[in-house]
Amino acid sequence: METKIPKSLIAGVQSVMPVEVTQHRKVRSISVGDAVGAGIFRRTLNIVTYYKEAGDVSGERAWLVAGWIKESLGRALTEQPMLSGRLRRRKTESESEDGFEVVANDSGVRLLEAQFPASLSEFLEMVKREKSRAEAETVFWKDIDEDEPQYSPLFYVQVTNFESGGYSIGISCSILLADLLLETDFLSKWAQIQSSLAHSQTALKPIFHLPSLKQDFSKFLTEFSRSASVLDRGEPVVFRAKTCLKNSPACIVTGRKTSADHVFLFVKEQGGGTECDGTKVEIHSRDEAINEWDCGGDMEETDDGVVNKSFAFGERLEATSCWVGSVSKGLVFALPSTFGVADAKSLVKFIVALPKD
Repeated sequence: METKIPKSLIAGVQSVMPVEVTQHRKVRSISVGDAVGAGIFRRTLNIVTYYKEAGDVSGERAWLVAGWIKESLGRALTEQPMLSGRLRRRKTESESEDGFEVVANDSGVRLLEAQFPASLSEFLEMVKREKSRAEAETVFWKDIDEDEPQYSPLFYVQVTNFESGGYSIGISCSILLADLLLETDFLSKWAQIQSSLAHSQTALKPIFHLPSLKQDFSKFLTEFSRSASVLDRGEPVVFRAKTCLKNSPACIVTGRKTSADHVFLFVKEQGGGTECDGTKVEIHSRDEAINEWDCGGDMEETDDGVVNKSFAFGERLEATSCWVGSVSKGLVFALPSTFGVADAKSLVKFIVALPKD
């Protein structure tokens, strides 16, 4: 029997820019032969954390948290302005198109405040029965426009208020920038700034406090259409491997049974000049991965989570969830990483999202 999942209603939408203008606007190159075929416009990394503060039965805490996020995220973005940038088509000197690039132009992150018509405990029961559909209500993502990508945000944050108290913070980021969240410690630094603001004694309420601006809050609730990308989940897994000269991520396919017809590798490239590290998207058939990329079976799954369990925006963390959203079958995300590794020369970690069978 299918579980009925209510819809989240949006109470407000704001844009969050770095609190300081980015002076040196680096670009991140995106190399991909078939952007539409690779689905780079519709692939996301999604993270949700749930909180239940003691004594908060009115739901006021969620709106306060959203107000502090407006300020804390703006401060955090000064260190990673690429997250508030935009994707645009790269052109050569002859004005012909040559792939894509992300530019740190301070266009802003989207911050949404939402209301869910059920308690947090009721919602978590829905998650147990229908995880994909339920958790899609706690994050927001609108696919990047394929014709005019320069107008589409690459990073969304949704603060969802549950009835009788409790709230969630949902993050949805373009897969092209996912490594900036996972490898630069951005989330932890942002959470620390948020915690500092929340415990500040200099102001009882944040400047950006939505309910204080509206007398009848219910009149401003509306439903926004969400992209299907967040519904199709690839569960991230961390693999550990010895250094391999070949394309180690593809070896994961050889050792696991998946329904993937193609393997999508998001390979980091070293930037130069005004560019920061770029991303190259490679598309390979599953047979090609099995026959040509054999690293001797040196990869093994680890117990390390994709997101550090100590990362939290509130004191009463109830649950955490992380997934990669996609619109097609395949190995949607393979990111070589050295986070948490003492000796990066002898050990490499890969973050991988496998499709459902």
